[in-house]
Amino acid sequence: MISENNSLSLLAYTSIANHYMSHQELIDLLAVCRENNSHADVTGMLLYLEGCFFQVLEGEHDKIEALYEKISKDKRHHSVMKLTFEPLVERGFANWTMGYQSVTREELAEITGLTDFLDTENTGFHGMETTRALKLIECFRDGRWIRKDLTQYKPISIGA
Repeated sequence: MISENNSLSLLAYTSIANHYMSHQELIDLLAVCRENNSHADVTGMLLYLEGCFFQVLEGEHDKIEALYEKISKDKRHHSVMKLTFEPLVERGFANWTMGYQSVTREELAEITGLTDFLDTENTGFHGMETTRALKLIECFRDGRWIRKDLTQYKPISIGA
């Protein structure tokens, strides 16, 4: 029997960056996240829109909980809001130590269930409800998100 603390879990949260991050700042952040996640057996995805983050973390319950605590104290962002923390049967992003996509409102509007949220005065992902967050995760997990420009997925060399 697997205890809850070692069970596979998914956590999703949103936050607001302290400043609009440049593409290079995001790439540098991702390089560190991918390295750390690889060692901790954490997978997931990160979206960036209008200075806001939407992140999904998958892994052992205790590791995800500890990582979220660390992330929530990071001085590079504020207004960290946990949207969901739930058990998983299997990983949805098993091949991504941290998938990344910088998105626009127009691109997200094409995903059913998000149009009315994007029409509000919310900044980026801030104020998103759990049901919409799960819809967004499902779209990425199932490969319904298609973009012609995949330059942000170029391999990043970590280390010497």
